[in-house]
Amino acid sequence: MTKNNILLLVQDLNLVSSLKKENAITFLFPIKDYAIGFPKTFSIDEIKEEAFIFVNRIMDNETIASFKSFLNELPPHIKGIVFDDLGVLNILIEHPHNLTKILFLNHLNCNYESINAYLEYVDSVVVSPDLTFTEIDEILLKSHKPLVLYTFGHVNIMYSRRTLLTNYNAHFNLKVPNQATLEEEITKQKLKIIENPYGTVIYTARPFNALSLRAKPNVLYNLINTVFLTNEEVKEILTSEDNLETKYPYKYLSMKNTIVKIKEEEK
Repeated sequence: MTKNNILLLVQDLNLVSSLKKENAITFLFPIKDYAIGFPKTFSIDEIKEEAFIFVNRIMDNETIASFKSFLNELPPHIKGIVFDDLGVLNILIEHPHNLTKILFLNHLNCNYESINAYLEYVDSVVVSPDLTFTEIDEILLKSHKPLVLYTFGHVNIMYSRRTLLTNYNAHFNLKVPNQATLEEEITKQKLKIIENPYGTVIYTARPFNALSLRAKPNVLYNLINTVFLTNEEVKEILTSEDNLETKYPYKYLSMKNTIVKIKEEEK
């Protein structure tokens, strides 16, 4: 099986060192002061390889001015940017840079019409994981440019600019750390949560697995998010010919019909 190129969102420079000779891997670094939802962010000085940068912080006017200066000082080995704020797109349009631009709107890029509209302004778009395999195939078929598929990793459920854990601790006089796994009381659903000074991100407890899509046509990259994964797990995911569905069963939706029965309340 000929696999597509990998865009690897990294958390450990040791992992980068061990994989940098792999031609099919492009490293994606969440950037200090401009990214949230990651235990580790990186300064530009730490990035020595050809790489992409990841920016997902919602910015105020002061941060926007700082970000414009940051872009102008990027070294030539930074080849691309992945971002989720259309305000960043406006900055990139107003101040052109020779960067590959990838728009990552988490749960919003769900159909080929909206994706093709965005592709008039960017080089590629990350397709939402909230779809069926059939819908993915249709989007890839009808997209005007190669796309990025979210292929493995915990999924960002929500992002708040508020420091939710800090506020929660203050209100209930607790000491929950800024990286934790919490359980919702009613459903018992577990969630992973990370807070930094710029806000809070909540992730799925289980990693999303779409390794079966590693050889799809019209794909620019298969994106793998290593947050919460060990280096050994990442290497297994990168090298396995198996799709690891038994170990990681959470994946794209199927088209199987589902019947939901609602029980009437007894009077």
